[in-house]
Amino acid sequence: MNTVDMIYDLSSIWAAVNEEFPYFDRLDFNWNDHYRNYLGKVLQATSEKEFHTLLTEFLAKLNDGHTKYIPPAQYRESKPLVRPDKPSYGFKDGVLTIKINEFLSDYSGYVKGILEGADGISLVRLDIRDNIGGNTAYAARVAELFISGVFHACQKWAQIRNAVDAASCSIIAGYSEERLQKYINDGLMTRDAIVDALKVVNRTNYEEYVDSFGSEDNIAIYDGPLEILISRRTMSAAEDFASMFRSSHRAELVGEPTFGSTGTPYHIPLRCGGRAQVVSVGYRLLDGTEFIGQGIAPDREA
Repeated sequence: MNTVDMIYDLSSIWAAVNEEFPYFDRLDFNWNDHYRNYLGKVLQATSEKEFHTLLTEFLAKLNDGHTKYIPPAQYRESKPLVRPDKPSYGFKDGVLTIKINEFLSDYSGYVKGILEGADGISLVRLDIRDNIGGNTAYAARVAELFISGVFHACQKWAQIRNAVDAASCSIIAGYSEERLQKYINDGLMTRDAIVDALKVVNRTNYEEYVDSFGSEDNIAIYDGPLEILISRRTMSAAEDFASMFRSSHRAELVGEPTFGSTGTPYHIPLRCGGRAQVVSVGYRLLDGTEFIGQGIAPDREA
């Protein structure tokens, strides 16, 4: 490992965060100053272990569960993630409990088969208390078995930016207040346009949207009483899954708040053996409730 590659990796992470991170409006520090500070630290690093520790600290400052640096195996403090157990189920006294520990595969066929093979169901419990997440599209396929039609999970937003607009906004950001006021007086721009320009420069110009799943012709195969079991170990796509039921008012969430981290991560190519990712999409529940860093609250405790 050489100094050039070390600087390359730090700079690649810094640049990717600039382009992808959706929470710049929430930071209480200057990201560029943070980069400059760690550039000095990387230049002074005396070992590979120290370098990888610095990159871990560098991204940890953003305080987002889907934004992180993963050092090479020999420098990791935690054990490698073990793939969770396959789904399982139990049926007793009319209560069908289906436990799903990840959404890395499509388990909709498995769940459908259980539902169709069980007679006399009075309550279904979907247990995602140990679900590490995976692919939200797989989670939605399971949700379609319980939610008819089109349904939603969260409000989302991502940076929206193009080169020409960014260039114009950077010019505006450099103008003095006197010059800006003159342009306003001359009818060349408005105060709102100036505010919007600063959003682009500060990476807080967002495109907001609501996600959608299911289809108009989808009919749930089970529409009876339903509970979603959640815990602090419910994370990522599993939180998206819980959000689908919360937003559609289809099920009661039971247990404790979820982990509080989801969002499509952008993966950053690096040269020194580690891996890095940065969240690209901001999330809140459909009703506007914030849950990143806090967790989705249950409707009742277990």
